[in-house]
Amino acid sequence: MDALEFMQLHADNAVAQKMPEVMKDLTPEALQQVMPLMAGAPSPMTGNSVVAKGQDGDDFVFDVTYTGDGGSVSMREWVRDFEGTWKIRQIAKPE
Repeated sequence: MDALEFMQLHADNAVAQKMPEVMKDLTPEALQQVMPLMAGAPSPMTGNSVVAKGQDGDDFVFDVTYTGDGGSVSMREWVRDFEGTWKIRQIAKPE
């Protein structure tokens, strides 16, 4: 699985509300960063868009937008392969 496939699976799991799978994808730092961003997320989320933004050192950077009847929320996510396991290591509002 490459970084884009991982990020798309993560976003799909978030929309499907598969919280155990979503949580295991996040480093502790990313978990703390995502909580305030998700406060404005539509409920329920019904779709997502994952856009590759390039590479930043060892990280692959994606802009992810989650959509639903109540609007949308977007975030920039930095993904890294930690010894064969993809993890989201940083999350922020996109620029």
